[in-house]
Parts: sequence; C-alpha cells; structure tokens
Amino acid sequence: MQINQRTRWLMRFQALLFAVAFLALLGLLAWASLRYEISTQVSTLRSADLSEHSVRLLQRLDGPVEMLGFVQPDDMLAEHMASLAARYQRHKPDLRYRQVNPDARPDLVRDFQIEGSGELIVEYQGRQERIRVPSEPRISAALQRLHRTEERPVVYLRGHGERSLEGAANHDLGGFGDYLKQQGFRLTALAPGDTMPEQPALLVLAGPRSDWLPQTQDMVREHVEQGGHLLWLVDAQDETRLAFLAEMLDLAFVPGVVVEPRAEELLGVDNPRLLVLGDNPAHPVLDGLDGVSLFLSARGLEPMMQQDWEFSPLLLTGDRHWSETSDLDAPVLDEEAGDRPGPLAIGLGLSRGDGTGEGSEQRVAVIGDADFLSNAYLGNGVNLQLGLNLVEWLALGDPSTAMHGPAARDQRLQYSDRGLLILGGGALLVAPALCLLVALTLWWRRRRG
Repeated sequence: MQINQRTRWLMRFQALLFAVAFLALLGLLAWASLRYEISTQVSTLRSADLSEHSVRLLQRLDGPVEMLGFVQPDDMLAEHMASLAARYQRHKPDLRYRQVNPDARPDLVRDFQIEGSGELIVEYQGRQERIRVPSEPRISAALQRLHRTEERPVVYLRGHGERSLEGAANHDLGGFGDYLKQQGFRLTALAPGDTMPEQPALLVLAGPRSDWLPQTQDMVREHVEQGGHLLWLVDAQDETRLAFLAEMLDLAFVPGVVVEPRAEELLGVDNPRLLVLGDNPAHPVLDGLDGVSLFLSARGLEPMMQQDWEFSPLLLTGDRHWSETSDLDAPVLDEEAGDRPGPLAIGLGLSRGDGTGEGSEQRVAVIGDADFLSNAYLGNGVNLQLGLNLVEWLALGDPSTAMHGPAARDQRLQYSDRGLLILGGGALLVAPALCLLVALTLWWRRRRG
C-alpha cells in the first residue's frame, strides 16, 4: 500500500475511532456491573452458607431472633449485613432482620448505644448483644451467649498459688478464661473460706502451689461426692497434695514424666519434655479435632478400676513415648530403672450416675498437664479447641456447641509426603530444566538459521 498524506490521516482516524470505541465498551461494562450481578461459588464447603457449628446452634434456639442493622442505605456495608442475615434466615425462618438508618433514628442509636455505622444488634428472649463488626463467627458467638440463659458458673480456686482463669502471667489460664467468657460462661473464683455456689456448672482445679486448708479439701470432696463435674489439670506436686482426690477418682499417677524422643525433629527444640500428640482415640471431646496438641512435662495416668467410675481415654501417647524417671535432659528408656513404655494415657474421662436417680451423669476429666491451656501454650496446635471441648462436655455433655471450630478445608493446603516431593522436585528441578531446554532449543535454531 502506498503511503501518502491521505492514508496517514485515515490511519490516525482509525486509531482514534478504536480508542473511542474501546473507552465506550469499558464504560458500558462499568454500567452493566452496577446494574446486574453475576456470582458463582467455587468453595468446597459452600462458604456462602453457614458453618456446621452455626447451623447446630440455630437448631437449638427455640424462639425468634431479632437483628437490627444500623447502617445507611447507600453504605456498602448495607448489602453485606443483609446477606449475612439472609444466611441465618435460611436455617431459622423466624429470624427477622431490620435495617435502621442511624441518621433517621437517633433515638434507637441512643437506646442501643450505637457508636458507628455498620453495627448489629442481636436480640433473643429479651436479651441483646451488640456486634461492632458483623461476621458469622461474631454473630454465632453472640447467639450462643444469649442462648445460655442459665447462670451456673465455672468455678476455680485461688489463694493456694493456683493458675488463675483470669490471670495474665505465662503460667496462668487467663487467655483460656477469656474464650470461656466468649462462649457465655461466667467465671467465679473461690478463695479460702468461701462457699461453693449452688449447682456450679464445673469446678476447675489447676496447680496449687501450697497445701489446701482442711475446709478447702472438704469443699472439693463434697463437690465430687454430690455429683459435681470436675476438670483437674494435673500439675507438679499434685500427686502428694491432692492424693485424696486421686483416691476418690480411683486413679493413680505413672511415675516419671512422659518424654518426646522426636521433639527436635517435630518442633525444632531440643526439649524432650515437650510432647506432641495427634492420633486421638474415639470420644465426643475429640470429635472434629484436626491437628496436634502440645503438652509440657505431662504425667501418665492409669485407672485403678476399684470403684463405680467408667473410664475412657482422652489423650494417648504413641509407642515411641515413655515415662522417664531419671534424666529428663537426656532420656533413655530403661524399664529396669522404672521407666514405663508407651502408649500411656495422659488424659482420662470419668463418668458415673450423679446419684439423683434421674438418669443424668457426673463427668470428670483429668489431664496430666496444666501447661497446655496456659497463656504460653494455648495457641499451639489445637490446644484451645481441646480445652473448649473439654469444658463443653463436662458442663453440658455436648462438645459440639463450642464455636471455635477448625478452619474451612478450602482455606488450608494439605499435601501428602509424595505430593510435597512432587511439588518440591517440580519447582526446584523440573521447571528450571524445562526453561533451560527451551533456551537451548532457541539458541540451536538461531545458530542453524
């Protein structure tokens, strides 16, 4: 084609026309995106729907639920909050959601103490919770707290050096106590001389550092004898200080401390006192746990089978573990010296009739380590979920109500050993080799050409 002045102007006009058409197409697409909505769900768990924990919670609510969303109609949060409420309404038809414009209803803003746009009020059976940043975990946790109308407290002892459920020290259990409060439990501390509340939900014993006064022993003994639920987190010196309790529960301590011979391999720390457990026996407390638990200086437990308790293992070590009675820094299994080879139980569940004759049962859990729920170790593995499940099973008989469930499967990548080998080999060897092959092929063709 002959290039002249006329063809140059035509080419410029063509480029300008293309630019105008392209910009018009972009504008049309932008307008269509505001007017029409197309969405698809690719999650393996239908994350647009509620989790199993939330669905089970809604099935237990036997009355209507009111939700008030304080947000301006043109705010982008308005659609998000309405979508959240719709997900709950699909499983609970008597749940009602109302959107309130805070600018038009300052009286409601004042009554509910709303501080900003996007807050949600949840009402159930005359009680209410305010949620500042609405999401499924926060809404379900609020509903669970509202559902627990009973005021039976979780009781723990203080005054003898015990680990506190409201303490902030590394050895305390304050972080775990905060999660219990989020689950709707009320915590009550008993000092020496205090009386046990009537029908507490649960008594927690965790690591006294001094001998109990006689009245404290009598109070704990009476609690167990009358069918009260108990969580005993065994700590140092409990074998001697709380020997009367072990006798009441018909159990004994295995001599020594359970050691982990693969601590450095599994944790990167040369401390055999750190115990890693991942294979859990069948028990309601352990249903849904997906991961490992970390324990420190755990004690083995064994039932004596001389009373009317029914025992079930909660935490079992592997064959590689043993209870070391001599050198914990460089442990070597020596059965002649008193070491006990695994598997060993470091957690036992006990149950029996509570004596009321109404078919209800008394539940006790004894865990051979108190550090796994301490502030220093609570965030390791599934320690938190294990602790919550224990309390739910002991206090209510149903650990499935604990809302701190595992993450969705499509939020995690899990590979087998073969898969990791293929992925690593492909990234480190196969991909570079293919790039090198392509480069050599192009070089060879250019040289021949």
